[in-house]
Order: sequence, then C-alpha cells, then structure tokens
Amino acid sequence: MTDATYTNRYEIKYLASARAVPEIEAGLLDFLVPDKNGSGIHGYYNHSIYFDSPDLRFYREKREGELVRLKPRIRFYRPSPDAAPKATFLELKGRYDRTVAKRRAPIGLDLAERLLSDSLTEPGRVEMETRAVREFHYLAHRYRLAPCVTVLYHRAAYFGAFYPNVRVTFDRAIRCSRYTGMDNTDDALIYTLPPDQLILELKYNDKIPRLLLKRFNSLGLQQITFSKFAVSLERTHDEILPQRFLLSRPVGAPRWRSVGSLTTAVAGKLKASTP
Repeated sequence: MTDATYTNRYEIKYLASARAVPEIEAGLLDFLVPDKNGSGIHGYYNHSIYFDSPDLRFYREKREGELVRLKPRIRFYRPSPDAAPKATFLELKGRYDRTVAKRRAPIGLDLAERLLSDSLTEPGRVEMETRAVREFHYLAHRYRLAPCVTVLYHRAAYFGAFYPNVRVTFDRAIRCSRYTGMDNTDDALIYTLPPDQLILELKYNDKIPRLLLKRFNSLGLQQITFSKFAVSLERTHDEILPQRFLLSRPVGAPRWRSVGSLTTAVAGKLKASTP
C-alpha cells in the first residue's frame, strides 16, 4: 500500500447555475483538458462517508473558524451512483487557513466495511504501514470517531492544458444522507444544494496563473466558502442549527494570521500513534 500526500494546495470555490455550465465550459475550453483518470468528459461519482466525534469536533472546527482543521473520511470513486467502486481511499483532509493538505491511502472494501461498522477496529499489519491509516486509527481511538454523514455527487474534472498544477472540478447533484452504509440508498438521499446549483472548484499549487484567474473572473461567477461536509451534516441532523455558507473573504482583505507550514500544523494535530 502507498500513501499520497498533497501539500501547499489552494482551493477557490464558486457557486454556479447548472444552466450556465455550457457557457462556463466554453469560456474555459482553451485552458482545460479532461482528466482521463476521471472518465474524461463523462465524469464520475464521489461517494464520501465522513467521521466525527460524539460532540462533532471536526464539524465545530469548521463552523468556529479554526485555522487548523481536519475531515476524516472514506471516499469511494464510482462510475455511477449504484455501481461498484473503482477505487476506495481512507483520507484525512487538513486545512490551515486557505491552504489544503490531504493524506490518503488506498484500502480494500473489507477494511472500509469494518471501519464503518466499528471505527476502532484494528487494521491489518500491512494496512498499518501507511501513515494515513495509522493516523486515522489514532484519531478514532482518541475521539471515539463514528461515521456521521454521507455525501454523494457527480464530478467532472479537468487539468490545466498549460498549467499542470491546476485542476478544475464541476460538482453537481450534491446530495447527502444520514445513512452511512457503503451501498447508496437513493431514497435516503436529499439535496445538499438545490439541484440546479453546482460547485465549481479551482485548485492550484503555490500560485495561480493570472491569465487563468482573469478568465474565471470574466465569467461572473460567485465566489463562496462552502463545505460539503458541514452543510450536509446540517441538512441531515435536525439537532444542528443550519448556518448559511458565507461569501469568501475579498481579495486583499487581511488574514487572521500569516500562513505557516500546513504540513507542520496538520501533523501536530494528526500525530500518529506509531512512529
């Protein structure tokens, strides 16, 4: 098994109408090429099951604006909502202010099923060789993690034609459920966002090309801060007071504090139980 780690990555999110997608795609056509690993222009389905503590520690980190925060999850990549997963990953997505780091490891469906039944289950020796699995195991025991919400949506992904570190995704039909089994029960899903709205994400390392940003700005998209995890949890848990997602901080507005090393900051919170 192998670990994958993404550091010094940034995300800008936009809210768009489904009716505007053809115009948006036409405006970005000369900048983007379809992600071949994501079934090209046809896309794929992200099926994520998030974990949290009994007091919703990770949800509160998001809503209270913590600079350093985490989202433990299992993610299945499916060609259609009810198809068998083509790949399954255990992921720890961390954020330090606006900077994102993601640590993940491929896992088998048997381990995924065991963790969803009991997050305190002991992974196998080979599985524990990966850092992401060790860190999840540590967090599960420390915070008594349990699956709390399912998020399912269709994603069409693109890479920059001239900027290999740029990735653009169109996430539509974003739905959620309190049911956290590996199979998708369609009648248990409700819309996180209205079905005629989607989230467009611009992801990049270190710097965003000015020409590409200028093209995005010319499309008149509404920049937002939006967490599929937090909003889906609010939609499916009546005991949580919903909070409308906020518009992003204007360009040039002061930060809470300067951004340091995300890897160091997140590592301090993840601190694996084994060296």
